Amino acid sequence: MHLPLLKVRPEDFRVTESLGLETAPRDASTHTYLRLWKNGLTTHEALGRLAAALGVDPQDVAAAGLKDEDGITEQYVSVRGLLSREDLDRVNADDGAGEGKRLLRVTPQGTGTTGLRTGELDGNQFRLVVRSLDEQSATTLAQGPQRHNHFFVNYYDTQRFGVPGGPKETHLIGEALLAGDEDTAFRLLRRSGSVEGARALLHEGPPAEFWQTLDPRVPVFYRCAHASYEWNAQVRALLSEVAGGQVTHVDSERIPYTFATTRDAMLALLARCPELDYVRYRWTDGECVRSTAPRPTVLQTHISVHGVQPDTLHPGRFACTISFFLPSGGYATAAVRQWFIQTFGSGPEPAPDETPVAATAGGGRA
Repeated sequence: MHLPLLKVRPEDFRVTESLGLETAPRDASTHTYLRLWKNGLTTHEALGRLAAALGVDPQDVAAAGLKDEDGITEQYVSVRGLLSREDLDRVNADDGAGEGKRLLRVTPQGTGTTGLRTGELDGNQFRLVVRSLDEQSATTLAQGPQRHNHFFVNYYDTQRFGVPGGPKETHLIGEALLAGDEDTAFRLLRRSGSVEGARALLHEGPPAEFWQTLDPRVPVFYRCAHASYEWNAQVRALLSEVAGGQVTHVDSERIPYTFATTRDAMLALLARCPELDYVRYRWTDGECVRSTAPRPTVLQTHISVHGVQPDTLHPGRFACTISFFLPSGGYATAAVRQWFIQTFGSGPEPAPDETPVAATAGGGRA
């Protein structure tokens, strides 16, 4: 089977955050809530740009979820203080239009008494264009049901571990930081291809000094990436144990995965271990706080197919649009990748310049 492609264009990958936002009258509020639309920016970059445009401390701007840069995403953010229409106009006037695809815009969503915290969102709605389908796959999707019930392993996907086109090593940076080895973490960061990595390349002082210049939530993210890698390893081992050979092993950008090839294997994992504890790190009250929380090993979603047609970007191939909802923490790329593996089986690697479903490199979580 020829593996289909995701995110050939940013508009092929759209994410809309869902959050039951509790608002309050303006005269009783301490925070302003905004809806942030962005393209070509990570959430950390967008929050930094927003803080700079508003002239506030970066720690006074927060989001409930992290959205990757290679797609068009919408999410909620909070800003400490009560913003005016002029404040928002200033942000939108400086939306990065001169930087090609690096854009952001905001709209008001009310006011309230608390700032947002990462992980508090309800989930995300995805609408994706899947490209370069072969004729057999396209026919199966066109003639099959419009709505598909899908179970998949709740892996952290590759975008958790690095930016598109860069090495997938955020977990190694986190491992070094947890060990107190700021020199190794700095060296890895300098080759990461991230915005923070670009800043590190310009830094001429000691690594410990550089880490102090960052928004403290950024080093916390790297620690979380290490915890994510360790969690994935536990789930891989469990799935291999219970699936009875109904698995395929994939090394995606040097991040290992084990995928079920049948629904029965997924249900066996669900029956054996529906949840595993995940180590969490948060920046709270001026310090990094470690805790644990259960994370589902298997998620269920319903994937709707909205149409199959010739792919204008890949002559002789087909494209389809799909949509689905995932709870907080779920990765769309992981869901779609495993849907195709369970439905059609695995296949050869595609061309390296585009993002394949079975070896995707970004934008899937939100």
